[in-house]
Amino acid sequence: MEIAILTILCLIGIVGTLVPVMPGCGLIFVGALAYALLTNFQIISSSAVLVLFGLMLVGSIGQFFITSFGAKVMGAGKYGIIGAFAGFFFGLIFIPAPGGSLIGAFAGAFICELTFAVKSQRESFKAGIGAVIGAVFSLFFEFFIGIIMIAYTLGIIWQSTTTIIL
Repeated sequence: MEIAILTILCLIGIVGTLVPVMPGCGLIFVGALAYALLTNFQIISSSAVLVLFGLMLVGSIGQFFITSFGAKVMGAGKYGIIGAFAGFFFGLIFIPAPGGSLIGAFAGAFICELTFAVKSQRESFKAGIGAVIGAVFSLFFEFFIGIIMIAYTLGIIWQSTTTIIL
């Protein structure tokens, strides 16, 4: 049963890393934590759970910085970066279609650059495109972190089963 819970949460989690509305790495972490709790930390230790928690934080915080970096590279200032980040989350909530977060990131960066930074439409558009590019790269970054988390977890489980068999 423990393996089933871990497998289901890891599969949903890895898909969730590419779907902005789902906490992908968070689900992978919850799966590993549930497995550790159900096996009384005999296979996945508390230190391994802390490593996975750290990786989850890296994945989550990395999304913010990568989205911001994309906007910055394309000329966004502090208002555009704040707008891209806020728009990303507003897009998740108010545009429930696929790509809602990307539309939100673009709109947030564009509107904030145009309104608060008083930049031209061309410069604001460029900042919005940068926010979208950054948001897309941040999804792939979280996917990569999710793969690392799953590989780390499965490596621990594999090592414990081969030790028992031998």
